[in-house]
Amino acid sequence: MSSRNSPVIDKAPGSRCLSFYRRLALLFALLATSSSALALSLHDLDPAFERCEALKSQHGATLPAQSDPFWSLEREQQATVLIYLHEKSMERCTSAEVDALAIKAFHRAVEGDSTFLNTLIKARTTTLTPAQQAQLQKIGQAELDRLVGMKEFALPFSLSNYLKQL
Repeated sequence: MSSRNSPVIDKAPGSRCLSFYRRLALLFALLATSSSALALSLHDLDPAFERCEALKSQHGATLPAQSDPFWSLEREQQATVLIYLHEKSMERCTSAEVDALAIKAFHRAVEGDSTFLNTLIKARTTTLTPAQQAQLQKIGQAELDRLVGMKEFALPFSLSNYLKQL
């Protein structure tokens, strides 16, 4: 075997040809980088949640005017509505990042691994108890949609600060 055909012999410095072993090393480095880049985690959303948490401090706790129908609800219903509105504001704030992660999870599921997609779906479920969800049903989706659209609840807000005002 001549040295010209040997994959072990490196070409001259500056040559565009790489030895077999250098190509193999580059391939392993690329695969290692790719597999870590493809690892999906709910922690990928941490920067989005941190950004939204920072917005909370910039947003004062201002409830609707006393003439608003919100005040005709019982206190327990008001608290449940505030929890719902808090969830919705955080969903809006993180939606771009969650959607991007969901697309990656969907592609992974199409490839045969739906584990992370299932995890993401479970993470997106509400924190409201069945009793609280029943309260919201009594209030009605139209009223909830009206409240979601109010400027007081447009940005992420401190739920505890709002609850203290009830």
